Amino acid sequence: MPSTEHNRLYDLSSLLFKQDPGLSRHATVNQVSLLATWAWLSHNSPELGLPKPGDGRGVTAALTAIEEVCFEPGVKLSYRADLLELECPGRVMQSLEEMTAKLFWPDLNALIRDLIDMAKDHSWRSRVETTLPIELASVMASLGNVEGRSLLATYPMSDVPMVLAEAATSRTLVMQKASPLAEALAIIGGAKRVQETPENTQLTADVVLSSPPWGTKSPANRDMNKGVGSSEGIALHDAWQQSRQRAVVLLAPHVLSRGKESLLREELVRANAIDMVIQLPERTLWHTAVAPVLVVLDHQRGADAPTLFVDANRLLAEDRQDPVPVWRRSHNDEFWEALTGLAESPEEGRGARFVSKAEIEKNAFDLSVKRYLIGEATQKVSNLENTRPLFDVAEIIRAQMLKSEEGDDGQRVIEVGGRDIDDTGFIRLQETPKEVVVSGRARNRAEQQRLYSGDILLIGKGSIGKVALVGDDCNDHWVAGQVFLIIRAKERDVVKPEYLYRYLASPLMQQYLEEIASGSGIPVLKANDIKTLPVPVTSIAEQERVIDVHRQIMEEYEAIKAHQDKIKQLSQQHWAI
Repeated sequence: MPSTEHNRLYDLSSLLFKQDPGLSRHATVNQVSLLATWAWLSHNSPELGLPKPGDGRGVTAALTAIEEVCFEPGVKLSYRADLLELECPGRVMQSLEEMTAKLFWPDLNALIRDLIDMAKDHSWRSRVETTLPIELASVMASLGNVEGRSLLATYPMSDVPMVLAEAATSRTLVMQKASPLAEALAIIGGAKRVQETPENTQLTADVVLSSPPWGTKSPANRDMNKGVGSSEGIALHDAWQQSRQRAVVLLAPHVLSRGKESLLREELVRANAIDMVIQLPERTLWHTAVAPVLVVLDHQRGADAPTLFVDANRLLAEDRQDPVPVWRRSHNDEFWEALTGLAESPEEGRGARFVSKAEIEKNAFDLSVKRYLIGEATQKVSNLENTRPLFDVAEIIRAQMLKSEEGDDGQRVIEVGGRDIDDTGFIRLQETPKEVVVSGRARNRAEQQRLYSGDILLIGKGSIGKVALVGDDCNDHWVAGQVFLIIRAKERDVVKPEYLYRYLASPLMQQYLEEIASGSGIPVLKANDIKTLPVPVTSIAEQERVIDVHRQIMEEYEAIKAHQDKIKQLSQQHWAI
């Protein structure tokens, strides 16, 4: 049930919003945060000598005084101290001050929770991410092991983890762009606020907590050409450089596997710096379905210390596919308690496994959690008997993009794409198929991607696992589009194409391919994973039994198509166009 102060914060924001309907909800949260900070300091830090709410000296005088006593000389609030008085008439200012005077929290955690709840609600309405869920921030603080250590929090959204890390000896919040909500949390947490400059990127502390923005372009002056890649990669690199003992960084999942950050991952693994990698569930954050990851770095690890990989999805109940965000689920507390317990006492168990540096190196420094925590399908595939790697029984050709190029030797080809695969797994070209004129080197490439009856097409990027069997209707001008891998059985008296197709299209293999895929927004099947994919090589008699089932499936699809055609025909009998 919401606290009294929680409701009073909403009353303050409603008054401001009513006064200026054009005011963004984000701005409302910021202004109310500063008023709440004033109320907290006036009750809990009387030695600062701040004006008290309701004593007649006003909001501007109070915020100016906060600037003077809580910030370094010359540092100002990101919002002008007199902004509210410039925007609101006297009667509204009087009401704001009277309402602020009634605010009181018994402890710091109660104030933080009410501020975050207010930010969460307004963030949900405005679709603007302003801060982290308090449960996630608490886990970050626990992972930091901050007791008796100095703390550096980088980026505005590292504010809540910072303020919850109460056991730190000192706290500093570094921000490139100031946020009043972050400022409020820094003030009430007794933290030093620093504006980011090229010079203070060299600031260091025992522990770094970092929640960088996702997907922003790296500043030109930070382009180190060291495989650091994106802004998230830079944040991970900086966290390692700026921490003396430990760092916790919240990242987008692609940083774990993408080529842009490959050299950085290799550097950290070789330095044995990575203590934990935690894959959080989808919808952990308020405004994205992308599943974030936590990377924990430690400077004091032993030479042979393993890395703990954690799939937090396995800490959820079986209804984890429920699209409701984690923080709204009924088992929310149980989940976060389990994750906090794992953060405080790392151990193998459900959804957690220690992995050696050698194993990570073997996986080309890919840090994707699902590479090291075997899924149900992966386990079943590993138990299959009489298997051989796919490259041993089939030729694998990765198709490339073909550009139309007119020339003396130009040839027109039909490029088969993902949209040309129907539900039955056969290729049915669109009414207007994609035609490409190839010449020169492109013609040679097209010849390599030419399709033959019995070829199997597998999508390796995006809609991974979608598979098709090329039929006898294939002509000399069909070529595979760049989304495909062409899988061509080497010896059809050893592995028949229809058998191999049915195996790849099976529910077991479809889930297996999903489990081994890399990437986040756009999943990718790595070449080596496809080459080494286990294929059970059974007797020809057993393969024929599988092919017989395949024919039955195709007959059922034909029956469905006949029913659909009949329905369409009947629907045209009356009021047809």
